[in-house]
Amino acid sequence: MAPTATSVDVSSLTVPERTVALYASDMATPSTPNLIPAWIAQGTDRLSTAELQRRAEFFHGFFLLEMDGMVTPALLARHEQYFPDVSRLEAANAAAALSVRTHGMSEGVQSRNGAASMEDCPCGGTGVVDLEDPDPDMAFALFCPLHEAATLSHIRAGAR
Repeated sequence: MAPTATSVDVSSLTVPERTVALYASDMATPSTPNLIPAWIAQGTDRLSTAELQRRAEFFHGFFLLEMDGMVTPALLARHEQYFPDVSRLEAANAAAALSVRTHGMSEGVQSRNGAASMEDCPCGGTGVVDLEDPDPDMAFALFCPLHEAATLSHIRAGAR
């Protein structure tokens, strides 16, 4: 089903917000660029602004954790609950990225494009994820990609 008239300024949404909106829409053929704004508007209308932003921040946070191999089984289960169709999610993400080229992104939105947050982050908000090893001498920790900036600024402030 083709979406109805656009009621959302696409340039006011981040790439993860556009991805979530497209996933929530009736998007059938993401390869039709002229329909992407209408699909984004439809998906945005289906979710509240707060829910769209919450899912978008989760989506981006999951991506960051996945890149560093820090996804827990609980986070994977929640991701699969929000986005059960992987091919649809990949198509929505590709279309969202294309929409930046064709429809732009406002300056204010650019500053929050990388926003990521997640309940039950593996670091527990500390910015450091302890990784266990059967040999205690081999255990180590990594900076959490969601909280790394705050951790680094804290370390730099303490080093002065």
